[in-house]
Amino acid sequence: MSDITSIAWLGLDAHSRNCVLAQLDDQGAERQWWRFPTDPQLLLKQVQAIPATDKRLMLEESNLARWISQLLKPHVQQLVVCDARRNRLISHHPNKHDRRDAFALARLLRLNEFKPVWQPTDDQRVLFKRAAQAYEKSVLRQTRLKLQIKSLFQHWGLFPTGATVFAKTGHALWLRRLPYDALRSQALLLYESLDQALAGQTQTRRLLCQCGRAFPEVQRLRSVPGVGLVGAHLFVAYVQDPQRFAKFSRLTRYCRLAIRDRTSDDKPLGFEQLDRQGNGVLKAISYRAFLQAAKRRAGPVWDFYQASLRQTGSTTHARLNTQRKILLVLWTLWRNGKNFDPNRFSPSQPIDV
Repeated sequence: MSDITSIAWLGLDAHSRNCVLAQLDDQGAERQWWRFPTDPQLLLKQVQAIPATDKRLMLEESNLARWISQLLKPHVQQLVVCDARRNRLISHHPNKHDRRDAFALARLLRLNEFKPVWQPTDDQRVLFKRAAQAYEKSVLRQTRLKLQIKSLFQHWGLFPTGATVFAKTGHALWLRRLPYDALRSQALLLYESLDQALAGQTQTRRLLCQCGRAFPEVQRLRSVPGVGLVGAHLFVAYVQDPQRFAKFSRLTRYCRLAIRDRTSDDKPLGFEQLDRQGNGVLKAISYRAFLQAAKRRAGPVWDFYQASLRQTGSTTHARLNTQRKILLVLWTLWRNGKNFDPNRFSPSQPIDV
């Protein structure tokens, strides 16, 4: 009797040092498993050596997932990168170890009980996203340092307002107000770290704009009111491909603007809330665009907000509807390759999706 099976369901538990590959047969029975160092030649050798005419493999999203998927995809009939947060069978098992995790991945793939994670194919867009992440981290770094500086002064009864406390011209003034030399030394170190963080933010922003020159849709999206240069770059960098979302509702959920639907016995579980899973940067882009419209109190974004406010009677719902509308406009302009038309932002003029 031949050992060759028709379908091999494979689960790969990948780590930086070692990988564990497990195989289920078409009936769901555990066949065998292998542990080997994380090496491209060994990965290929192990997958190619499995005696099956149809090989289907799944691994969890991680820093290694894109590299492994590109390496193994030509050698299997199906390769899935799944969302690890959905795999409670693995993460909450009382006896958790790599071999069991690999078999669990193969079992989830066979049962079609997984959520796939979209993987980019264009290296230039991957580099663009990395540049966007570096910029976001630099912004967060200088924001944290500013909060630490303000906290240090407030602890000693000094309450700085505005941006003068962070400007180089104001350093000496505020340092003199501290009562002890040790405090001034601590504040000076924070100031030096802040200057470095601000310089790093400038450099990462320049790198972000340089990477964005390769993508003409960035300039098109800049024309949407309130989005701006950085917002357009970040939207394109994180979305990467507008076709990855078959429906706008999926983009809304990815941007943390979808409503969670939780019921039991036809009864709601708590109040309606926004789904917190997804990308908060995209949500922030729409929020900043709304704030710009609220500041000017004019323009198509503000007109849409006012119309939504009259319809819902809630400032929160009207704001969220406006944020979703901004994202819809960005997504549609990118997909259709069109320029922004203020007249089509009106609630009476729906956008063709």
